[in-house]
Amino acid sequence: MSIEVSVIIPNYNCKPYLAKAISSIVRQENISYEILVVDDGSTDGSVEWLENLQKTLPEIRVIAQPNTGVVKARNRAISEAKGDYIAFLDADDYWTDDKLSNQINYMKQNSDCVLSFTNYMHVNEKYEPIIDCFSYWPEFSKFIDKNSTGYQNLKSPMDLLLFANVIGTSSVVVKKSAISFVGKFDTSLNSASDWDCWLKLARIGDVAFSLQTSMGYLMRAGSITANRKNRLNAMKVIISRCKNDTGFDTKLKAKARMLECYGEYYREIGLKFKALRITAAAFMLFPHKRNFQHLLHDIKQTIKPS
Repeated sequence: MSIEVSVIIPNYNCKPYLAKAISSIVRQENISYEILVVDDGSTDGSVEWLENLQKTLPEIRVIAQPNTGVVKARNRAISEAKGDYIAFLDADDYWTDDKLSNQINYMKQNSDCVLSFTNYMHVNEKYEPIIDCFSYWPEFSKFIDKNSTGYQNLKSPMDLLLFANVIGTSSVVVKKSAISFVGKFDTSLNSASDWDCWLKLARIGDVAFSLQTSMGYLMRAGSITANRKNRLNAMKVIISRCKNDTGFDTKLKAKARMLECYGEYYREIGLKFKALRITAAAFMLFPHKRNFQHLLHDIKQTIKPS
């Protein structure tokens, strides 16, 4: 049987999570797949564990390499993938059982679709739900047809994705030919190369999504803010690349999103007055519920007795 989809898992010292991620792939039904795990220089015994798993799971291929980062790991796996479609799954995330078959079937029936994604749930280290992605982005609601079931095309994807990256990488399926055509993930970016890639794909074909929560995204302690400064610098570059792709309103929202992210950064490093000033500017440019909540928080922090 030919391989329909290549599932790509980059791994770096995620041995405790691999069993849950891989078992969620094995439970997928009515789909032919291969699993490419690129181990990026792990030192926790991941390679040995994976090589032992290969004895009972012939669909898995292990690519061991020195540590070069997740972007190069994904790009290498894309080059070696045998499937017409590529699905991404981070080593500490997992899928619901019917994710792939629904997603691949839609893309097969809609040949102009180069990228599809689903809603997903943020979970804590006990795998308890926190909040789903689409609820975190209320501005996404106007792009959704609430009467539609299954997958639906995203209207004006550049207008949404430039200021609201609602796409979780572990929920994504892409056409291999399309992601290869746009140059895969940009290794010159120190962060946000996934967001940059989705924007490149949105330029050349349709983007579809499902309201179904088909993926669990693990929020590990200390994993959220470590790369904040690199991400801010990358966001500037990516937004500048898209300056001719959208109208004035979207550019304004993208600027507000940048300011919102800077507000988060200054809040985290304890510069509360700077966070307040930046967050207020973001709210003035694009007032919405999340910005308002951040603004109230920053006001309370600045007037709190020291």
